[in-house]
Amino acid sequence: MIPARRFFGALGLVALVIAAAVITPGLARLVLPLDGILVALLLVDYARARRVVLSASRARPPLLVQGVASEIAVRVFNPGPRAATAVLREGLDPAIAGEPIRVRADLVPGRETIWRYQVVPRRRGDHAFAPFSARVLGPWRLAWAQRDLLPAEPARVYPQVRWSGAAGRLLALAQRRELGLAPLSTRGIGTEPYGVRAYLPGDPPGKIHWRATARHGKLITREETWERGARLLVLLDCARGMASREAEEKTSKLDAALSAALALARVAAARGDRVTTLAFSNRIERLVRTPAGARGSSILYERLFDVEAHMVEPAYDIAASEAARLEPRRANVVLFTSLVDLVSAEVLRVALLELSIRHRVLLVNLEDADLARLALGEPASTREVFAKVSALEILLANRRLAVKLRRAGIRILTTPADRLALDTLNAYLGMAMDLRRGSTRARLLAS
Repeated sequence: MIPARRFFGALGLVALVIAAAVITPGLARLVLPLDGILVALLLVDYARARRVVLSASRARPPLLVQGVASEIAVRVFNPGPRAATAVLREGLDPAIAGEPIRVRADLVPGRETIWRYQVVPRRRGDHAFAPFSARVLGPWRLAWAQRDLLPAEPARVYPQVRWSGAAGRLLALAQRRELGLAPLSTRGIGTEPYGVRAYLPGDPPGKIHWRATARHGKLITREETWERGARLLVLLDCARGMASREAEEKTSKLDAALSAALALARVAAARGDRVTTLAFSNRIERLVRTPAGARGSSILYERLFDVEAHMVEPAYDIAASEAARLEPRRANVVLFTSLVDLVSAEVLRVALLELSIRHRVLLVNLEDADLARLALGEPASTREVFAKVSALEILLANRRLAVKLRRAGIRILTTPADRLALDTLNAYLGMAMDLRRGSTRARLLAS
């Protein structure tokens, strides 16, 4: 039972009687009877409010996505003969909304009232909608009676799954390519055997099929297409460098990297590639092997949607060793990380050089906005001067590392969070179109 505003107003009137009793002592005899009557009215009003029968149902999207507004509709039905006033309360997990949402509604008898509101989930993972409650006001407006109309309900929040702009168009093209409707445009010479045909002027001499030429008595050349069924290994850093958030952003670096990695896996699976995803911190956190096609992408979302960053140092060497074990044959390796530590950068360099002996490696370095702000900003205090020097040292070390890795044939992509998915997709498709050169480079490094 919760007293309403009118009850407190009545108590105020009783208090006035008590104050008047100082001047007129006879009024003091009325205080206790008035209090008794008021309490009795409160109890009766509460009992009547409890007898109001209500039912409710909640309709929400099957997929809640981090950072994307979703509309929830709650239907409340009042089957009784009288109208009722109620405060409807939707208790929400802090990961889904910053605070519970309330609304005051007049429930018409025999009709359904629909309450619509929007939530913007803030964190990925398994969360819950708390019990949906209604606080019903008694007919005399003296007391509220509260009850739960819906039990607690689990809610799963996924990382970003829909993309707009150029990244969205790339994903749409990749999906249609899987269905055979609209292939991606490619340039250059492929490396996967496709067929043979008669030699034409201008065909590269290296493409001549000498055995077929000997059999047919004329020049025969090989036709080759882009490699299908390639192997893609995605390494996702889940250590402390990926846990930071910008002051104005609600998502972390890991959120951005995970969304980009999932988009990359969708494109690769649509191309027919076999994707293996390895999430690591100071140990292996998750290992997911997915087949080609849409089903593989669904499996990856289910297994990685709740992966979190840990406040430990990244073990790039362990990730590289596990990658070499998982893919003994040549594969594309894409590593998502954010370099903000000089010691970790050296461990990363050694690990990538080992990987590049056998695999084609792409390092995706997510820019740290705070680090860039410190390095490029104008310091206003001695403390900020030291911070600026440290930031410049880290950025300079990252550039030196990039030069060394590029000399070893490793692709480097440094990009901000808002361009991470698009730049990663473009870089990966560039790797797929450069298989010949990558194979030659690997043989040179191995020799």
